[in-house]
Amino acid sequence: MPIPTIAPADVAPPAAATRAALSIPPLWPLAASVAVNPFLGQSGEPLAGAAARLARVAGVAATMPRVWFAARIHSGDIRDDDLMAAMAAAAGWSRPASLAELKAAAAGDRPMPSALPTVADLAAAASGVDWPGLVAERIGLWAGGYFDEGQALWAAPRSGGAYAAWRSFASHDLTPEIAGLRGFASFVARLPATADLAVAEAVRELGLPDAALDVYLHRLLMSLGGWAQLARTRLWEAELVGGSDPTVTDLLAIRLSFEAALVAQYAPAMATVWQEATLAYAGPVDPSRDDILDSVLQEASERAAQRRLATVLAAPPAQPGRGRAALQAAFCIDVRSEIFRRALEGIDARIETLGFAGFFGMRVAHRRFGSDVEELRLPVLLGPTFLSCSGDDAPATARRRAAARITARAKRAWGRFKLAAVSSFAFVEATGPTYVGKLLRDGLGLARSTAPNDPAPRPTPPLDPETRLATAAAVLKAMSLTAGFARLVVIAGHGASVVNNPHASALDCGACGGHSGEVNARLLVGLLNDPAVRGGLAGRGIAIPADTLFIAALHDTTTDAVVLYEADHPAPAHAADIAEARRWLAAAGALARG
Repeated sequence: MPIPTIAPADVAPPAAATRAALSIPPLWPLAASVAVNPFLGQSGEPLAGAAARLARVAGVAATMPRVWFAARIHSGDIRDDDLMAAMAAAAGWSRPASLAELKAAAAGDRPMPSALPTVADLAAAASGVDWPGLVAERIGLWAGGYFDEGQALWAAPRSGGAYAAWRSFASHDLTPEIAGLRGFASFVARLPATADLAVAEAVRELGLPDAALDVYLHRLLMSLGGWAQLARTRLWEAELVGGSDPTVTDLLAIRLSFEAALVAQYAPAMATVWQEATLAYAGPVDPSRDDILDSVLQEASERAAQRRLATVLAAPPAQPGRGRAALQAAFCIDVRSEIFRRALEGIDARIETLGFAGFFGMRVAHRRFGSDVEELRLPVLLGPTFLSCSGDDAPATARRRAAARITARAKRAWGRFKLAAVSSFAFVEATGPTYVGKLLRDGLGLARSTAPNDPAPRPTPPLDPETRLATAAAVLKAMSLTAGFARLVVIAGHGASVVNNPHASALDCGACGGHSGEVNARLLVGLLNDPAVRGGLAGRGIAIPADTLFIAALHDTTTDAVVLYEADHPAPAHAADIAEARRWLAAAGALARG
């Protein structure tokens, strides 16, 4: 095919591949389902510039449709002074000419942007074969096995990394050849042995100039249907501990290999359009006038929201109740816990509630009782600062831990037997009717899941006294709980009772990495009930009364039931307080459900 009029890259592009990897957001798997800013990779760019880039690589808009802004301008939610302030904040030449121009833009329409074409897109137009769909399907089929985390009955090979595993798979995959990509399996077998060399070779074969690499490689990663974002998560997690992970680059090499194979076959039919696309990829990523107008409208909407919030915050606070609170309860700021909080506050005027991130400042990697799996019970964007496990090292606990391991392994083996291809039908034939009772109980809600009841968690190795004191002080200050302690203070994480739900982690606590929050609550309570920690807190101006007891709890957001872990810190003198708290919590649950 003709060489583009701009010089192709003559060096390996590892830096461009790295920049492309950092341009996409991480995507956590269902085991730790947490929302992530989809524009995280563009956080260093102004909104208009990010919009121009995302339009090229993904064909998506970075702001709401114009009709959304127009409706808020018409209703008065966005006022003229919001629009004027947003215009004034716009830089230099990009500023809209007038308020009338900005309102006219909001009243108009703007078509959805279109991503720049890949070689697969152009080959599809030249051949009539859906190459983008086939490439996505073949990579997705392989990636579903490679990224499997235990659901598959047969594990896919992983030795040598993602690129090596894919080469082993693709060199025996005849589907692309059946679709018309001649000699693809042999082509894959001849590819370089490493992903970096494969990226460099494909870039040279495609005739891509240095100026086009960032946008083009970003475009390819965005075409992988979320697999690149999952690989970016591995890189993110490695970076948290000072490491790195090559999986994103491996996926880029895989996707580029398809591009190189397609361009070799369809070069004559798409030479001109590929040259035009190459020039478009190499062009500067400058925002259009529409991008700028949309960014100003977005700024105006945010200023309007800030103005309304400032009005609410400026209102005089409610007068606090007289005397000492009978109960203080700290919940996660998750919206489901907020409903319960309001219900609890309405039960009795002596009840105070607080909202805080549900991991309660405890950045912990936790091993459940009888398990060696470390669960990161903290926001996924952070790294753990200490480890914990359930239970002590006493001989009786060790025996219980061994029994728990055996039970868990037997349960997993039984589950695999029920699902295996050979035994599943025979299992249903032989024992299926015996599950009628269980199905009826579950369907009618007669059997409810109970809260996790592992032995109390403890840091391992134990935290030194200064770390314990500093952690407790930092959390209490962050919670604004430094004075006026009630006689009973409940620290309540939250979770959800679900069965056979692949999205279960999304119903648990996002601040705890998609796990339930009782471990974090119990660890914090262990610190706050420690006499040595309390003595140190008093020296820092946080005096906790001697009769104040902290109790950990778990709020089940499915049933609005609350389980108290009072056995972690037995306190007979507080039996009446705990009994009253149970009644209040049960009443609040009934109100929240109603």
